[in-house]
Formats: sequence, C-alpha cells, structure tokens
Amino acid sequence: MENVKIAQIREVKLWKDPSLGSYLSCRLHNDGRKRPTILVIPGGGYGCVCMDTEGYPIAEKFESLGFQTFILFYRVTRYPEAQLDAFRAIRLIRCHAEEWGADPDHLAVCGFSAGGHLSACCGTLFHELDAKDGDEADKFSQRPDAMILSYPVITFRRTQYIGTGQRLLREKFEEMRDILSLENRVLPDTPPAYIWATATDQLVPAENSLLFARAMWERFLPCELHIYPDGPHGMAAGYERRDLSMWPEQAKEFLKVSASFPVEGGVKGRTVVLTFDDAVCNHLSTVAPLLKEYGFGATFFPCFFSEEWRKANGKSLLTPREIREISDMGFEIGNHTFSHPGMAKLPPEEAEKEITELNEILASQGIPAPESFAYPGGPYAENIVPLLKKHGIKLARTTERRVWEPGKDDPMRIPAFPLVEHLNGRLNFYEALAKCTENNAAVFVFHGIPEIVHAHCNVTEKTFRYMLDYLKENDFQVLSLRDYAHKTIQG
Repeated sequence: MENVKIAQIREVKLWKDPSLGSYLSCRLHNDGRKRPTILVIPGGGYGCVCMDTEGYPIAEKFESLGFQTFILFYRVTRYPEAQLDAFRAIRLIRCHAEEWGADPDHLAVCGFSAGGHLSACCGTLFHELDAKDGDEADKFSQRPDAMILSYPVITFRRTQYIGTGQRLLREKFEEMRDILSLENRVLPDTPPAYIWATATDQLVPAENSLLFARAMWERFLPCELHIYPDGPHGMAAGYERRDLSMWPEQAKEFLKVSASFPVEGGVKGRTVVLTFDDAVCNHLSTVAPLLKEYGFGATFFPCFFSEEWRKANGKSLLTPREIREISDMGFEIGNHTFSHPGMAKLPPEEAEKEITELNEILASQGIPAPESFAYPGGPYAENIVPLLKKHGIKLARTTERRVWEPGKDDPMRIPAFPLVEHLNGRLNFYEALAKCTENNAAVFVFHGIPEIVHAHCNVTEKTFRYMLDYLKENDFQVLSLRDYAHKTIQG
C-alpha cells in the first residue's frame, strides 16, 4: 500500500450558483504525480448523502491503493439534479486534472446503494443529460472510464424495494420507473463495470446487481460480478470482514486488467519467453509489428520444410530476406533445421546437414549465427546435443510442458508450453502463468497468427492480442530465449 500524505482537503462548489449546495471534496497531494482517479459517490436512498460511512473511508482506502480520490456531495431533491451533479463533477475533475493530480483519461465512479444507481447513470445516460455551466469544464467529456457499483440500486421494476425510486422520481415515478431502471439502458459504449453485493442484503436485493451484469455481458462489455454469501445492506469497505474487505483490491485489479487503468501492483519480476516456429509469413506482417508495439522480445525459429511441401505451400512461408527483416527489428532468429525432420533417429551426417543448411541461409542474409535451437516437433533429441554445441548453439527448446528453471534445467532441454486455440489454449496460457515466479520463466510456442497451413497449431489474432494485453497489464517482462539466458545463466 502507498504511504499517503494528503496535503490539502478542499471543498469545491460544482456550479456557479452556490445555492445549489452540491460540491466535491477534493483530497489533494502536493507531489506533482498524476494518479488514476476515483470519484466516490455515497449512498443514502436519494434522501441523504452518507459521507461518513460511504464517502471518506472509501476515499482513504483507494488513496492507499494509489488513486487520486474525490467525494461527491450531490443534491437529493428530484431527478435529474443528482445526475447532473455527478456529470458536472466528472467534467470539473477533468478540467482541473493538472492542478488536482488526476488522470483525466482514467476516471472511475464508485457508488454505493443509491450512489450505485447514480454511478450507473453516469455510465448509461451520458448521451442524454448535459451538465454544462457555461465555463471551461463544459469542453470535457462527462462519460466515466469505468464504474464500481457497490450493492447498487439498478431497477425500479422487478424488486419489491422501490423507495429509492420514489424519492428520486416523486410524482413521476410510475411514468419514469422503466426509463430509470438501468438494466434497460446499457449502451455499446457503457464503460467497464465492477459490481459487488451480498446475497442477504435486506434493502437492495442482489438481483439488482445481477440484472446490470447480465445486461453488460449480453453486449459483450467488461463486467465483473461478486455476490458474497452473507452481509446486511451498507457493508461499505467491509468492516474488517475478511472476505468483504477484499473488494477494493479486487476492484483495483479489475480497473487495471479490464479498463487499462495504469495502477501499480501485481507480482514483479515474472518473465515470459515467446517463440514462433516455422517461418509463417504473418510472423512479419502481423506478429513482429505487434510485439514491437508492446515492447516485447521474442525468438523466431524458421525452417523451410521439404521441397515438395514448399511447392504446395511456399506462399505461406517467409523468404530469407523477410526473415532478415524480423532480425533487423531486433528479434532473435534461432535454428529449427532446414526441413523439420524428427532428429532423434536421424543419422549424424543428415542431422548436421539440417543444421548447417539453415545456418548458411541465415548467414547469407547477414543474420547472426543462431544461439538457440528448437527441436522439430518438440521432443528432446539427446543424440544431437554435441552437434548443436559444435555449431555454437547454447539453448535448445523442447515442448515439455513446465516452466523453465535456469538454475536447474539443462539449457539444451528447455521446456515450453505449446498454445493451440482449440485445445484449451487460453486455459493453458493461464495455467502456465500461474506457475511463474521471479526464478523461472514460462516459455510459449506459437506458430502462425493465424496458422494458415497447419490448422492444428492455430491461434487467432484476436486471442493473441488478448494474451499480449494480459502480459502487459500484469507486469510480465517478455523476452527472447537468448535475452533471458543472458540475464540468468550467463550473467
């Protein structure tokens, strides 16, 4: 947790007309840092604003997790005053982001009970209501970048408890109850939502949370839902209950992974090694540019297969010159043999020819002599290890499914995880990463993205991008075989 020192707490009126009464409680630092931002919106059934229970303590908790926080004191007269207050607060924070240490591009609303309804309004009604006051703040967007909804009121249609809706809409309740039932108002651009509630909430049934989550999922929008088995309404920060008090940390991780908030955290020092086999043409057109975009390293293992295979599928392979382009982009080029034979039973002279012929092609393009080798098909071939060492190979990759422990594993028998989409590819990806520590690395084997010839090795570009996002957002360093070995085995 961050050692938080608040330099100043300011109350800023939302509107030019001070008689409106609504304001922002701004908890400002003086260290010049911009932090991802949380606007806390307490509950109170649209009859009051519970600053002491769902305002100040929540802001302090998120400050400790690395956020810049604000608390909204909003009007509870009638619709849409509270909604306009919330939208105006978002505009003001973005307008004063530099002065207030806020990140205007990563701003989440965090609401409780009726404040959860108000927060969900922010994520669903931002096209309808216009919270302008004729000043500089009017230029800024009022759409939040994410929502945290804590035991929120969502519907005024399907639950017995409708007092909140009646206080909000008053004489227009029957006319507008469907319009303000927010499970009906989710949009294609509604921001990601983290939602939690308790199954025994006696005032706002957990059905509210489920309705909103289902509406998000039906539109394929990011949404995480937690229904805890026990707890009355108004559990706020959890009151030190071991399960409930974890929700702010879980919400932080959701913001980081599903809403791309730049928050610190996660296990540091974990490493992934990416390898790509068989010189598929989209290694140059798709894979290498994506890796450069993410700042990731990788090892490419080209081969050219048999003459008959090349005649039938040559358009799917990289040319030697194109392999040189990948090398010039800073990626390691390894040796995967010339024609991809099983090496374990190959006569020594044929095995040497396979290695040298590929090396000669690479050398003709000015590509450095390979330090890494990938056994064709994956199985370890002990018989060729002396030959590999003779030709300067220091690392050799198998497809044995476990993490690579440089201090224990033979560098000529490096294990790796092949990833194939239709064979639980994503699950295998997660399982491998779960075994990563600071002392090992998960080595992954890909082929084409997508694999246009060997369908049994396919991973789609969509899934591949998802994996790259996951590695980036969860602080993995992503290296080539050579670079990871240089950091661990060789120094």
